Amino acid sequence: MNKRTKLKDIADQLGISITTVYRALNNKSDINEETKRKILDLANELEYRPNSLAISLRKNKMIPLVGVILPIINHYFFATVLKGIMSNAHLHNSLIIAGESLQDPTKEKRILDQFMDQGVSGIIMAPARNSNFEKNIIPLLHKRTPIVIIDRMYDHYKGNYVLTDDYGGGYKATQHLLDNGYKRIAHIGSTDDKSIGTERRKGYVAALNDAGIFPKEEYIILSDIDNPDTTIEKGYEAAAILFKLKNPPDAVFAVTDDIAIGVIEYAKENNIFIPEELGIVGFSNSKMSNYIRPRLTTVEQNGFKMGQLAFDYFSKASSSYGEVFQKTFDLDLIIRESSLGKK
Repeated sequence: MNKRTKLKDIADQLGISITTVYRALNNKSDINEETKRKILDLANELEYRPNSLAISLRKNKMIPLVGVILPIINHYFFATVLKGIMSNAHLHNSLIIAGESLQDPTKEKRILDQFMDQGVSGIIMAPARNSNFEKNIIPLLHKRTPIVIIDRMYDHYKGNYVLTDDYGGGYKATQHLLDNGYKRIAHIGSTDDKSIGTERRKGYVAALNDAGIFPKEEYIILSDIDNPDTTIEKGYEAAAILFKLKNPPDAVFAVTDDIAIGVIEYAKENNIFIPEELGIVGFSNSKMSNYIRPRLTTVEQNGFKMGQLAFDYFSKASSSYGEVFQKTFDLDLIIRESSLGKK
């Protein structure tokens, strides 16, 4: 890797002082024009770039450095959240450093400590599964570090957050299937016992109860969805279990789009017609949901908007005195062909 060019490198090659180089690069008037031209030419040849952090320190004006921690960066939803954060960080001349916890609370804590050692202005974080509130978050709150929590909620957290209405999304998805004539509705959910999987499952159960349908235990299958590389496979495997039942479901509400896509693949291989024999609804509105055939009905999760608002809340929290900023996004159902068979 090429070494970054410094002022000293330019000064040494030209046999002049670092101060002279500095003054030429900053267009000071008290320097010989020929000398200035030589300095600028060499700086261009060596691809010199000023150190923004050093400049900000000299001006006593730090560029805000914000630490972002996500469970899985290559997951569609978290990738869109990160894009939203970075889009608004750019508008506010802030820098983002990102860490990936891989759903490991210990690694999450280590990243938090590293970020604090680097002097971050604050933290935007989607907690890992089983994230330890006492160890990972309480110390930051005691230091008055601005924090915005996204996606997964802690039981006792009362600070800044940006969430989605997972319960409402689960309810809408199930109600849509009921409205289209499906009655034996299964749910392939998440083993996550925090807000994400639990709330979507609660919404599913509530919609069935409101329709006078008792949720069957054999119609609820929970899968580990932490690894995006295996989630479609988990959906396929869950569908195989459901369709070995004596009375298999006529619809599936899946906790993620990838799970739903796995169900679609199983149905295609086993000549189960979608949506006539099987209705399917996913969750996230990933790019794949609009490309698979039949196109997948899904719940829009608004990851990009969540990321933008999370950064806005961080900025407000950084300049406020104890004010708390909180938002739970309502979720829209994107209706496509996979769920319109029995209406």
